[in-house]
Amino acid sequence: MSNMEPLFQVKEGDCLQSYEMVFKNHYKPLVLEAFFILKDEMEAEDLVQSFFAEAWERQLLQNVNTSVKAYLHTSIRNRSLNLLEKRLNEKKKLDKYLYGKEEIVLENHLERSESANVIKSIMNELPKQRLEVVNLVYLEDKKYQEAADEMGISINSLKTHLKLAVKNLRARLNNLK
Repeated sequence: MSNMEPLFQVKEGDCLQSYEMVFKNHYKPLVLEAFFILKDEMEAEDLVQSFFAEAWERQLLQNVNTSVKAYLHTSIRNRSLNLLEKRLNEKKKLDKYLYGKEEIVLENHLERSESANVIKSIMNELPKQRLEVVNLVYLEDKKYQEAADEMGISINSLKTHLKLAVKNLRARLNNLK
């Protein structure tokens, strides 16, 4: 059989054998064509196989009026280039998404860092005993009695210092808003 016979038989209706002949005669060169563009052997094979499956389902080869070989190579080249373009667009979207995420994370980190600096600054304005009470109770998570014993003051004095420190901190933070 010559290269033109399978196409002729496809047009005449002896489809399955004709498609098999076209597939066998052109599969390897088409995979090679796709591989040169995609640089991935498995992807090239998948692309060619899916093309032939679609060609069979949609009876694409019956509409070919020129060289089957030229039609097949042009189709595979176009599909390969389309796949590369799709990959590139997906990469751009992913990069944009990841860049956006990095920006948000960086902005949040900066905001938290700035907030922490403001809080530290406000806390450092507290009188020494009130600052120590806040550190012991809230930052070191000590019980009132432990903190009072460590500072050498009564538990009621500790509660008073803590109450005044919290009131002062709230007022200062509310003024920043």
